[in-house]
Amino acid sequence: MTIEVNLGEKNGQVSENIYGQFVEHALDCIEGGIYDPQSVFADSSGIRQDTVEMIRKLAPSVIRFPGGTIICQYHWEDAVGSKASRIWRKNLIWGGELNPEFGTAEFVALCRRVGAEPMICVNMVSGTAEEAGNWVEYCNGTGNSYYAQLRKKHGYEEPFGVKYWCIGNESYSEPDMGIHHNVDDYIRDAMEFIKRMKLTDDSIMTVVVGSDNKQWNDAVLKALHPVTDYFSLHYYASTKNGRLYEPFEGEKRLRETLQEITEVINGYSDTVHGFNPWYRFSPRKDIVKIAVDEWNIWNFENNGTYGLKTTYCWRDALWSASMLNLFIETPSIGMANMAQMVNVLAPIMVDEKGTWMQTTAYPFIYYRKLMTGSRVLVNFCSPVIEDAGGINALSIAAVCKDDKICVAVVNRDFGQFYFVRLSDRDEEIRESVNITILTGSAPDAVCSREVSCIRETRIQTTGQDIKIPAGSICLIMVEKERQ
Repeated sequence: MTIEVNLGEKNGQVSENIYGQFVEHALDCIEGGIYDPQSVFADSSGIRQDTVEMIRKLAPSVIRFPGGTIICQYHWEDAVGSKASRIWRKNLIWGGELNPEFGTAEFVALCRRVGAEPMICVNMVSGTAEEAGNWVEYCNGTGNSYYAQLRKKHGYEEPFGVKYWCIGNESYSEPDMGIHHNVDDYIRDAMEFIKRMKLTDDSIMTVVVGSDNKQWNDAVLKALHPVTDYFSLHYYASTKNGRLYEPFEGEKRLRETLQEITEVINGYSDTVHGFNPWYRFSPRKDIVKIAVDEWNIWNFENNGTYGLKTTYCWRDALWSASMLNLFIETPSIGMANMAQMVNVLAPIMVDEKGTWMQTTAYPFIYYRKLMTGSRVLVNFCSPVIEDAGGINALSIAAVCKDDKICVAVVNRDFGQFYFVRLSDRDEEIRESVNITILTGSAPDAVCSREVSCIRETRIQTTGQDIKIPAGSICLIMVEKERQ
């Protein structure tokens, strides 16, 4: 079967912030994964150098920290200054103790080391707006104010320049520690947090809490759209029922939720008019964007590790690539953060012997290199996978950069190959194309330190009748001048 794929006009820039990651004080994501002074791989600051090298391969654009749910009890001043004076607390969320040795300065240093922008989430539950504003001052202050001077006293003369700040985390979730399950309570307090933080540094960009509940989203956007830059959405798929195509089953509902949020956002002007000058800080300067700042496959289990220690297979890599395609093709998405980066629901695995990549790392790495630039509209009609509940076989996105078009085709059908025939604005592409094909040895194949189950094939052909193998990710590069 041949699928006609027509590449249309450019449709805005794909934000490189969709290639973000997330770390939290959960199990061994940070302690034992990123920070482990006892490891033979650790440098003088306790950071594992082999983990850093793996993160550099991912090349995340943004890293979110310190939570996640843990933010409900996180007090940033516990984890700054000399390590001997830092405060240890019981980890009420994930168990064990909350190690303060990897704090704000260490996190920012890690981000700068791997070329990522830091993104910090503030504690709205047991913390205060004043505490959040002080955190901004500690990170970004430049004058003689107390917290700017405290940072300098701790050995950091130059400000950290943290741009992105999350105003709480999943505040709608009643089982979590929290006081904002009522949307009106969240709106009231979020506004006070934003005031305090923006008055401290007017240049920061804020992320407010959204959900899959339309009433919550409508209310939060109506009240807070003038003062926020991003609207958060979290999405986790599941494979716990064992169906081959199970993680793809929620795609339709996710698209509907994104469309619902986009329609609300589009109801507000790109810039804010009539903003009260007595706020003494600036409103947002652009249209609100969606931040899918937690996404992955998570099979929750009611045990000591909550299903967080997940081994991902090649099928899961196809799902991850499909998610990246969705982020690319959706103009309203301005940020996305895979959860989490190391050891916990992670693309990077670390133990006492070394590091390795899980299957889900590979699409992230290749997309980060190839799928940036201007979004290109794509028109095609996907076949449906037989006996899979109406799931489309193909996921396709395209970008244009430096006179090159890259088309990412994910064939989620493990039983059928397809041909695609590319055309550019209704003119058939006959130029030579370079194709990188990623496949796994089987749908359930997993990677280990010893063996990678990923196969990479590179071929050169024309834009006509390109074979897309069953269960594959194909990145098709067309060198073509484009206005």
